[in-house]
Amino acid sequence: MPEDMCVPFTSGQLSAWLLFYGPSSDRLTRWERWTFPEEVSRETVVEAVRQVTGCHEALRTTARVGADGLMEQRIHPVGPVDMEHLDQVFAEDEIIELIRRLVKEPIAMAEGPLPRWIMGRTDTGGLFLLLLLHHFVLGSRGGKALRDELMQIVNNLSRGLPAASGLPEAMNPRDFLAEESGGRGERTRERARRFTRPLLRDMSSTPFPMDLCEDALPSESAGEISGPGRRMLGELHSTRLRWRLEKLSEEWRIPVSAIVLGGLCLVLQRVVPDKDAMVWQVFSDAAGTGAKSCVGYQPMISVLRVNAPDEGDLYSAARGAWKAMLGSLRAQAPGETVPVEESFRVSRERGVKLVTPFLYNYVAHGGGVLWEQEDGARPGDASSKPDKIEVSYFDNFPGIFFTCYVRRLPGVLQISLYLHERMLGENSPHDLLRSLADLLHGPGTSGAVQSDPLAVLRRVEPQEDWLRLSGGRWVKPSAVGEALASLHGIVEASTEIIEDGDGGKRLLARVRTTDASSDPGSLRERCHGLLDTAGFVVPDLIDVTGSDLPPDGPPPSSAALDALRTVVTRALPSGAWDAQRCYLASGGELAAVPGVLEGLKKSGWEGLSWKDICSHRPFSELAAAMRRI
Repeated sequence: MPEDMCVPFTSGQLSAWLLFYGPSSDRLTRWERWTFPEEVSRETVVEAVRQVTGCHEALRTTARVGADGLMEQRIHPVGPVDMEHLDQVFAEDEIIELIRRLVKEPIAMAEGPLPRWIMGRTDTGGLFLLLLLHHFVLGSRGGKALRDELMQIVNNLSRGLPAASGLPEAMNPRDFLAEESGGRGERTRERARRFTRPLLRDMSSTPFPMDLCEDALPSESAGEISGPGRRMLGELHSTRLRWRLEKLSEEWRIPVSAIVLGGLCLVLQRVVPDKDAMVWQVFSDAAGTGAKSCVGYQPMISVLRVNAPDEGDLYSAARGAWKAMLGSLRAQAPGETVPVEESFRVSRERGVKLVTPFLYNYVAHGGGVLWEQEDGARPGDASSKPDKIEVSYFDNFPGIFFTCYVRRLPGVLQISLYLHERMLGENSPHDLLRSLADLLHGPGTSGAVQSDPLAVLRRVEPQEDWLRLSGGRWVKPSAVGEALASLHGIVEASTEIIEDGDGGKRLLARVRTTDASSDPGSLRERCHGLLDTAGFVVPDLIDVTGSDLPPDGPPPSSAALDALRTVVTRALPSGAWDAQRCYLASGGELAAVPGVLEGLKKSGWEGLSWKDICSHRPFSELAAAMRRI
């Protein structure tokens, strides 16, 4: 293979890059560990590493911005293994401490060095092998495939068999790319768009009609909290649930992932102000074992709605979740392109930003977990361990979201919820997780289970100054008036709620402008740039009047806007740049966003995330948020 072979990102790699890119990206280290008996030689392990690295291109790939401004991956040829040999003999606790120290070291996401292999000797005379690499490279299922394959290669070499004997065919990023770039890939994306679009058109605009400030993070001094709320993490650790859910899965023929999602939907229906907006984005991984295995991280994101009953029937909710999962899996496309682009398109079509904060990810095998140490415990002594619930607050997960991670760990099920504290109203994360646990345990498995395990939960009421307009659009009228008044050339703006003929509500805006040529149509188009403002809706009716004030001059340019224009124009169709329009509306594509962010970074600017680039905000507003590095 030529040394300079470069190919574009796959859709999965694009989503992974966007997912992990940011100020804390150099702290997202994944690790894997192998232990070998003393009869296995160092040379055998080194050869096994060389073989598995040769099979999987993701383990010898770096990324860079190409001449066209797009991110591309460079696939390095198979060569000698760069192995670090440690002279010290390690006890088990010393190996664990070594791993803890190594994962704290900064790691480059894509453009930096290739995976780091470390070998040492155990105090029992055997060898241990560590692999450290960025989460961008390796997913959980890919980690499981890598653990199994390397161990298989060592066994083959030790028995005198060909190294690749019994291994599945390797699926590399270039294979995914070939599938995506042809007619089959376009048909897959179109099928995903047809599936996703109706869900977005029918859902309410937000399940949380309230002000959730994205900048409300703890300050650096004395842990003070600014703004209306904090981000928090609630975690449930349960041994009994690990086995209870696997038993239910066998009885109901429904995966554990769907049972947990169904239960979570029942819990949230008691809490969220508008359950019509409860649309989930579900993450899965195309990597893993089977006829073909892929080590590279290839996330798949599907959008679905679970039709869960109101009465709290877990079986019906689980079946509804599994049916929704199957439907979305059949219609999903790789990566996040379709959900992002369709959310943008339908938001502009409906005149309100669609918020889909519910994210769900079930991981059957956690990265770095020593699965050969599975204790084999079954209901009995292990199942008598009480559930443990922990709640903590953090400041390094910005944004409004409700993310649930479910991890099947050795002997325990771990359910983690990341959310903004105001989403729960008077409920606590402990209430939410305890209710979910009681629901999943079911009658007869926990002595104190109530007849209604969700009785403790209270509905979160919409904020008083938020109203539901016809078409499932939530609005904060005062926010609309303030946002309209901020537009260039607008002197004054006010709003009024009027009744429509079907008993619903519509929004009327009255504006005074210095531009005599302004009309409702052109002003409505400019309103699309305000869709990211909390509580904003493009008014149904706009009444425009002129003023006697002289017209405002054009908005001033700036060094930040000039830098943004220089980088972005490479990703837009020729002549599409307009400082008052946004990136996607100007013809930009999600695939070019990594190159835009890297281009800004190299030119000395920061302050924007990929979600900023893909928002409805015009370039002039994005430039105002940029800052010098």
